Amino acid sequence: MKEDKVLWRNPSVILKLIELGAWKNWVYVTTTELASDIGLPQQTVSRVLNELSSSNFIEKKRVGRTIAVRLTEKCLNSLRFTYERLTPIFEELKTFRFSGIVLSGFGDGEHYVKIYMDKFEEVLKFKPYPGTLNLKIIDLNDLKTLFIIRGLPGLKIEKFTKNGRAYGAVKCYPALIGGEVNGAIVMPERTHYGLDVVELVAPENLRKRFNLKNGDRVSVEVKVNI
Repeated sequence: MKEDKVLWRNPSVILKLIELGAWKNWVYVTTTELASDIGLPQQTVSRVLNELSSSNFIEKKRVGRTIAVRLTEKCLNSLRFTYERLTPIFEELKTFRFSGIVLSGFGDGEHYVKIYMDKFEEVLKFKPYPGTLNLKIIDLNDLKTLFIIRGLPGLKIEKFTKNGRAYGAVKCYPALIGGEVNGAIVMPERTHYGLDVVELVAPENLRKRFNLKNGDRVSVEVKVNI
């Protein structure tokens, strides 16, 4: 993105603002202080701040002899994008694999996916097919792997109330299903299933995608930062 070049033209300025806490609140500084801390000419710092403000990466206003500065949501989104690109370099990804056999559910998966649809889209960044694929874990090592995954933080959907009814929290783990489809494991706080059953969601109907019937084995791969 062309505008991102403005953000990173003098990275020491934006990094100093992050260090000062401008990502969460207003910070009060002078361009002279910033220039001294960063090691750049004061005129350069003033120019960079003006460019960042013009591109809507920061908000700034004069308060007496200082300026108040904070990062905008646009800036934070660009920083998140940069972080995601850098994460594989600095964080070790550990892969967990297990498999299970397809199991019929209680028939309420479609209803609950629809209830949680907005929450799933927000957390998982995809719109799931209205229904879950249920796998029963029958191998002991696979069950141990699933227990390890259950103990990891995952992505959290907090409990909420909708139309006067309370719905429980859900933990989600992005996963590669059947070696082809990017979906997720969903682990509701309230469930009818035992610990040997896992529910999967995906942007498409997994039964149709893989032509599955009860008893067929499906592999699941989860990558997490350790």
